[in-house]
Amino acid sequence: MQKKLLLVDGHNLLFQMFYGMPNKIEGKNGKHIEGIWGFTGALLKIINIIEPTHICVIFDGEQTLYRSKEFENYKQNRIDYSKVEEEKNPFTILPDIKNVLKELNIAFFETEDGYETDDYMKEYCKTYESSCDIVISSWDYDYISLVSDKINLLTYKGKNSVLYTKEKVLSKWKVEPEYFADYKALVGDASDSIAGIPRIGPKMASQLIQEFGHVESILEHIEDIKKENIRLTLDIFQKELLQNIKLIRLNGTGTLPFLLEQLDYSYGNVKTKEVLIRCDLLEPQVQPA
Repeated sequence: MQKKLLLVDGHNLLFQMFYGMPNKIEGKNGKHIEGIWGFTGALLKIINIIEPTHICVIFDGEQTLYRSKEFENYKQNRIDYSKVEEEKNPFTILPDIKNVLKELNIAFFETEDGYETDDYMKEYCKTYESSCDIVISSWDYDYISLVSDKINLLTYKGKNSVLYTKEKVLSKWKVEPEYFADYKALVGDASDSIAGIPRIGPKMASQLIQEFGHVESILEHIEDIKKENIRLTLDIFQKELLQNIKLIRLNGTGTLPFLLEQLDYSYGNVKTKEVLIRCDLLEPQVQPA
């Protein structure tokens, strides 16, 4: 049987479900568990879609992001959840989410040493791409750059979920996955407070990449760019473009907390309610509102 590794962006799914559940669900002792219910149910559905033989869920740790140390504006639009009231703070349910993962015998860890989840995703892909198929589950499009013949990205949204393959990436953005970081460096990424290069939109970015390749190669061939306004703009904004690509490219970590054989998973077709009952979060007779 072909091995298939599912890598889940834990905080991405946590936030999606914490804020995306339409109804309140009251669990044991009146505790609101809709976020936990949503995370558990979504994870089980993702597993059903992908049918992995190995799983790992990765959460960002609480350490200062190393990119933020070097670039002060990086992700400056992110909320400081230490100042958010408990009922509106998704991190308050993280201990229960971890208990759910333990109940499901799914390996998980929080990042450390200044690395982020995407760095560990890169390291897992680099280490195991040759030995198994890999699916990353996240709405973070930074992972597009990891898509290959053996690696796909799943953006989960129930029946509207999308599995990004090499062909789908090329069709949508007109660039190969390996150039997606370069594409974002040129057009910018508002979600991470990364400004794009003036006068360069998606169409021009795709054209530049198709003609010259990576950002460094584009800059090396500035004199060969036919449109004068684009040529002059890139010349002026070289420093900003190189900073963008440094921020966006995924780096890897050099080490992994779990080896593939430690991520073995057998799906038992368990239901969300059963898991939450076993985690002492729900009375057996309680149904969601």
